[in-house]
Amino acid sequence: MTVPAPNEAFDLTMADGAVIRMRRHGNASGPRLVLCHGNGFAIDAYVPFWSLLTDRFDVVVYDQRNHGRNPRHRVEAHDVPNFVSDMEAIFHAIRDRLGVAPTVGVFHSISGVTAIWHALQYGKRWDALALFDPALIPGPGLPEHEVARTFELMLARWSRSRANRFADPGELAAQFAKSYTLRRWVPGAHELMARSILREDPQTGLWSLCCPPAGESQVYKTNSDLHLTHRFNELPLPVKLICADPDQPDAQAPSKVGRSLHALYGCPYEAIADTSHLLLIEKPAECARSLLAFLDGLV
Repeated sequence: MTVPAPNEAFDLTMADGAVIRMRRHGNASGPRLVLCHGNGFAIDAYVPFWSLLTDRFDVVVYDQRNHGRNPRHRVEAHDVPNFVSDMEAIFHAIRDRLGVAPTVGVFHSISGVTAIWHALQYGKRWDALALFDPALIPGPGLPEHEVARTFELMLARWSRSRANRFADPGELAAQFAKSYTLRRWVPGAHELMARSILREDPQTGLWSLCCPPAGESQVYKTNSDLHLTHRFNELPLPVKLICADPDQPDAQAPSKVGRSLHALYGCPYEAIADTSHLLLIEKPAECARSLLAFLDGLV
């Protein structure tokens, strides 16, 4: 499985010097989709999903700072508030460079949380948001608070001490392939993810994570206390939650929070059957179908 060459690529420099590498794929005359990924991942690994959209849409993809194709920046600046200000800069830079077009943000996990905070802070920028299993943590006293916060803090501890040196991407891909929780990924996705989140050190020949473990951990820690769900009705744009299956035996916190948000606020919602948090690379066609059902009539 390979990542197609973009039609266009350009670098953006954030206010603090972090560089974000933008890539444009697909139909430049179509409505625009802007996509980003979850914490510790990279948008290239989501090719099984977003490649299904390029015939119809102008697809712009990017990695969060310190992820994927972006050069390494200061770990101290690797946190959710900067993801939010980055999103504001990216939104305006896309319009300035590519022109104004109907634009929907399509964001997974922590980038979905980023998009909600961004909309609450800056107002309506995107024409709509499609949020895949956003890693939201309800505030104390709200449904699923303890489940979600406990899960996020577990990820913060795990990521800080995760392995960060590999002989080659195949070593990490083999670990992914053996993981029970990652068993649903489409063929080739384990290898693609490993290639997308690792980079080679030319001096040692070893491969290390693009996203520094300390930064990944800090994002989980910050998010564990970032309570945005009580403001869901304040969002100034249409939002659909497309979530993992909350009823499958190893369901994780984001899918349960998504279901509770739908129950509380009546927002458009769909759970993709027999999927987990990486639903976009488990059932990409079903995820694309759910997205298109939301977009019909919007763009």
